[in-house]
Amino acid sequence: MSLSDNSTKSSAYSRATRDVIQGFHKDQEKLLTERVNIILLLGWTLIPLFGFLDYILYPTYFNRFLTYRFISAGCCFILYVINRKWKLGNASLYLGIIAAYIVGLAIIKMILETGGFSTPYYAGLNLVFLGMCTVLTVRVQFLAVHSIVLYLIYLTSVLAFGRIGNVAIFVANNMFVLCTMGIALVASHVGYRFRLKEYLVRTELEEAQSQLKDYSENLENLVVESEKKYQVLVDNANESIFVIQNGVIKFPNPRTTALFGHSVEELENMPFIGLVHDDDKIAVTEQKEHVEKEGGVTVSTSTFRIMRHAGETIWADMNAVSIEWGGRPAFLVFLRDITEKKRMEAELIQAQKMEAIGTLAGGIAHDFNNLLMGVIGYTSLMLLDKDEADPHYHKLKSIEKLVQSGADLTKQLLGFARGGKYEVKPTDLNELIGKSSEMFGRTKQEITMHRKYEKGLHPADIDRGQIEQVLLNLYVNAWQAMPGGGDLYLETKNVVLDAAYTKPHSLSPGPYVKISVTDTGTGMDLATQQRIFEPFFTTKEMGRGTGLGLASAYGIIKNHGGIISVESEPGKGSTFSIYLPASQGQVEIENLQPSEIVRSTETVLLVDDQEMILAVGGEMLKVLGYEVFAAQGGEEALAIYREKGEMIDVVILDMIMPAVSGGETYDRLKAINPGVKVILSSGYSIDGQATEIMARGCSGFIQKPFNIGDLSEKIREVLGRPVKE
Repeated sequence: MSLSDNSTKSSAYSRATRDVIQGFHKDQEKLLTERVNIILLLGWTLIPLFGFLDYILYPTYFNRFLTYRFISAGCCFILYVINRKWKLGNASLYLGIIAAYIVGLAIIKMILETGGFSTPYYAGLNLVFLGMCTVLTVRVQFLAVHSIVLYLIYLTSVLAFGRIGNVAIFVANNMFVLCTMGIALVASHVGYRFRLKEYLVRTELEEAQSQLKDYSENLENLVVESEKKYQVLVDNANESIFVIQNGVIKFPNPRTTALFGHSVEELENMPFIGLVHDDDKIAVTEQKEHVEKEGGVTVSTSTFRIMRHAGETIWADMNAVSIEWGGRPAFLVFLRDITEKKRMEAELIQAQKMEAIGTLAGGIAHDFNNLLMGVIGYTSLMLLDKDEADPHYHKLKSIEKLVQSGADLTKQLLGFARGGKYEVKPTDLNELIGKSSEMFGRTKQEITMHRKYEKGLHPADIDRGQIEQVLLNLYVNAWQAMPGGGDLYLETKNVVLDAAYTKPHSLSPGPYVKISVTDTGTGMDLATQQRIFEPFFTTKEMGRGTGLGLASAYGIIKNHGGIISVESEPGKGSTFSIYLPASQGQVEIENLQPSEIVRSTETVLLVDDQEMILAVGGEMLKVLGYEVFAAQGGEEALAIYREKGEMIDVVILDMIMPAVSGGETYDRLKAINPGVKVILSSGYSIDGQATEIMARGCSGFIQKPFNIGDLSEKIREVLGRPVKE
C-alpha cells in the first residue's frame, strides 16, 4: 500500500469523524440552548439572592457588593433575554461562557476587597466552575481552557493585589477550588462521552433500521418482479434469511440450514421457538408479540441463544421485519452467528476486570513492602552484633525469615499486578522446566512426572525467577488436585498464533513457545475456570492456599507479553497452557555470586518520602561506613545535591514520592550532573515506570524490602560501574 493510499484513508477517516462530531453538536443544539438558559437563569436569580451573606459576613461592604451583584445579575438577565429571543444554536454557548466570566470576575472583585488570602468568597468560584462545567454540554477541552483562564485571573489577582493573610487558609482554599474544578471537568467529560455514545448508538440504530426497511422493501419488489432474482439473492446471502409465518419456518436459505444444522426438509414448517434456548424463549416470544401489536412494517432487533441439531448452543443476532407474505402477516428474519463476538466480549471484560484488580493488588504490595523494609532493615542491623550463641540470635533470624515470607507474598501480588519482571534474558524453557520439575518431583514421590520437550525449542525473553514461580504454582496446584497421587504431564512446543487468537489479549500474532501442564486430578467446572485467576479466589480448605498462586501466574505471564489459559472438566483433570513470545536472542549461562557485606567510606544521598525508610536506611548505610545525607522528598534532595553534589558519590532514590516523583528527581539530578550515579529503590518491581527510568541511564535498581547485605552489594556494584549515557 502506498503512502498516498494511507494518506487518503487517513483523510477520509478524519472527515468521517468530523462529520459525526458535527452531527452530534447539531443534535445537541436544543439541549445546549436549554442548558445556557439554566446557567443564565441561575445567574440573575441566585447572585442577588446570595447578597444576604454579604450582610452577615461583611456588613460594611454590603452596599458595594450589592452593586456588583446587581450589575452581574443584570448582565445575566440581558444574556438570558437574548438567548430566549434569538435562536443562536450552538453559538448560545458563548453567552453561557460570558456569563461565567462576568460572575467569576464579580466574585474575584469581592475576594480582593475582603482580603484575598483568607476569605470565604472563594466558594463562589466553586459554584461558577460547577455551573459552567456540569451544565454546559460541550467538550471538556473547551471548558478546561476557560476554567483555567478564570482560575489564573483569580490567582494572579489575589497574589498581585490581595492583602497577605493566612497562607495556610489560602492554600486550602485553592485546593478546594482546584479539586472542585477538576471534579466538575471530569463530570462534564463523562456526561459528554455518555451523550456522544448515546447519539452514536441512536444514529447507528436508526441507520440500521432504515437499511433493514429498505432491504425489506427491495426484497418484496424483487419477489414481485422475479422469483428467480429473489432466490439468487437469498441463496447467496452471508446471513441466515428465512420467513416465520404462523410460528413456523418457511423458505430457509442455505446459510440457515448451515447455521441450525438441519436440512431444508427438516426446517420447513419447523416451529421456530423450538430452536430457541429454553432460557430465552420468553424474551423472544414477548418480542414477537410486541411486533405483532405494533402492526405495519416494524423492525425488531434481538440477541438470544439457539440450539443447533447436534445440541450445540450458539449466540445469534436477529433482525425481524413484519411483512405481508402470500397475503398473510409474517416475519422476514435475518439471523447472524455472533458466538465468536460474544466470546471476545467476555474475554475483554475479564481482562479489564483483572487489570483493575491488579492495579489494587500492586498498590497494596508496594505499601506492604515499605513496611517490611523497616522490619528487615533493623533486623539485619541487630544481627550484625549477634552470633549464634546470643539468646536473641535465632529469634532475629526467625523474624528475618518471616519478613522474607511476607516479601514472597508481595512478589506474588506484584506478579499479578503486572509488576513482576526483574531481569529479562533469553532462556531455554526446556532446561528451566526440567530443573524446576525435577526439584518438585523429588519432594512429591506420589506424582509421576512425564516430560515431552520439543527439540530446537525457541528461547523466550523471560525473568527466570518469575517463570519458575509460575511453574511451581502450577505444579503445586496440580499436586493439590491429586490428593491420592497421579500423573503430571509437561510439554513444550513451538507454535505460531494468528491474529484471531492474539487480538482479544491485545498481543501481536507470530511465533510463540507453548508450555502445557496437565494433571489427572479432580478438574473444575466452568464457573471455577472463569474465576481461577482472580486474586484470593481459592477452592481449597482454610490454610491450604492464599488464592494468590494462579493470580500471580496470570499477572506474570501477561507482563511477559504472553497468554495463560485453562481447560478442564470435573473428574477429568486440568490443562494449563502458557504461550510466551519466541525470542531471537542467544541463551546465556548465568553466573551467580553470593552477596557479601562490604564496608566503605563514600558519601550517599538517601531520598525517600517515608521517615521510617530514611531512618533504617540511614542507619544501615552508617554501619557500612558511609557518610549519609537524608532527604525527605525530591525538592529537598535537589537542594542538597546542588549544595553538596561534589561530595556525593551515589544517590539512593525512591521511585514513588508525592510532589516531585523519583523519575522527575532523577532527570533534574542528571541535569545538574550528567555523571550522577543513582540507585532506584521501590516497593514495586523493576517494570513499567522503573524500566523507563533505568532506560534513561539510571545506574541500578534495588527492590524493597532489602537487608544490609543486599544494600552493600548493590552500592559496590554501582560504584564500580561507569555511568550509562
